[in-house]
Amino acid sequence: MSQDEASAARRAITLGHPVESAFPVVHRSPHGAVTGIDVRSLPPGTQLVVGTHNSRYHLVMLGGNGSNARIQGGPYFSEETEARIEGSALAGSLLKSGWIGIGMFMEIMAGGRRIVTSRVQGIVVEPDPVLSDSEFVGSAA
Repeated sequence: MSQDEASAARRAITLGHPVESAFPVVHRSPHGAVTGIDVRSLPPGTQLVVGTHNSRYHLVMLGGNGSNARIQGGPYFSEETEARIEGSALAGSLLKSGWIGIGMFMEIMAGGRRIVTSRVQGIVVEPDPVLSDSEFVGSAA
């Protein structure tokens, strides 16, 4: 994925503009809301804020296998910690690898422990810090 595509994706996801269906990063409901994101498709340095029922997590995606991130937030990550985003699942269901989905439980591996969050309620891709305000407000094209 080129840097232009990644920047356009971040603007589109954050602003709620349509994303072309061929773009692998997000899945949208018929009403245009982001329902999930494949973290393996995100370039290193992409920042996410994931709100769950009980906590809020800030993730910065790292290189490597595509699921590695620095994470901070919630009761387990008071300091920034390297972790692997395993994916998400419904209670007792099969894990959807590399995926963070609204209404699902995010699963994280850190320090040899598997951590399961409360249900994800929202996902925000933070804007690229190199974009100016005028670029960020523009269309996702």
